[in-house]
Amino acid sequence: MITNMAVLQQSALLPGQQEIGFYREHGWWVSPPCIDEDTIDELSYAVERYYAGERDFLLPFQPGTDWTPAQAEALRQNDYLSLQMAEFHRFVREPLLPAMAALLCETSSIRLFHDQLLYKAPARNPQSTIVGWHADRAYWRTCTSDSMLTAWVPLQDCTEEMGPMVVLDGSHKLVGNEQLHTFNQTDLAALETRIAGGGVPLKFVPFTLKKGQVSFHHCLTIHGSYPNRSNRPRAALAIHYQDEANRYRLFRDPEGNVVAHLNDALCRADGEAHPDYGDPEICPTLWPSLSEPRT
Repeated sequence: MITNMAVLQQSALLPGQQEIGFYREHGWWVSPPCIDEDTIDELSYAVERYYAGERDFLLPFQPGTDWTPAQAEALRQNDYLSLQMAEFHRFVREPLLPAMAALLCETSSIRLFHDQLLYKAPARNPQSTIVGWHADRAYWRTCTSDSMLTAWVPLQDCTEEMGPMVVLDGSHKLVGNEQLHTFNQTDLAALETRIAGGGVPLKFVPFTLKKGQVSFHHCLTIHGSYPNRSNRPRAALAIHYQDEANRYRLFRDPEGNVVAHLNDALCRADGEAHPDYGDPEICPTLWPSLSEPRT
């Protein structure tokens, strides 16, 4: 396990004031190589185990959003691997990435919100592996914070041909991103026209990361990805982080329906019978690190 002190001793890997300023201005930041190859290979092996049907821990219910082998080969999205696979459980609790996240969003502590595996097989229909331009905040309307952020951890080198994540530079400053609930919309040109209606030049930045690098993006940063046109799978883990101030809030859509996140069915209730986004089992504090990872 990497301890808090060990992280602080790795100061060369942590974002400094220049990098924090860049994140504040652009809404994203890419780390230097910071995850060793053995760890990435261990996570890749866990992905193989997961898709072979193995589970180390069981969720109390199936999320319903998960890709299953019964579906056509396309973009696979699977939630909460850290609550099901030992390798991912250990990895998300290592403090280096949460420490980076805390510095970037300038908060005293970081909690896990949830995590997702995003896997693009070499598809016969590459269009099926497109991720539409969207903002994570649109899916987190039950959260009080506008400062949450995500670490994107590719499990291999990512070329443009493989369809890595792409961000719209500086888009966290636009108005109305919390309405971009458009992850599954694959007509990227139509979405770009909608975004460009704000009169802002569109500068898209693909994250062609090397194995062991990690990117971070603000919850209001617009992002998505192009299709995987390569002959290799592209797998990445998205780790969604809460800043210290985040809490649950009751939120209704325009039709008056109560909006819910999957966390709401997993987290314990707080004193007002609302989901507790500080539940130590589901949304543990990751920085400063308070506990040993489960083995």
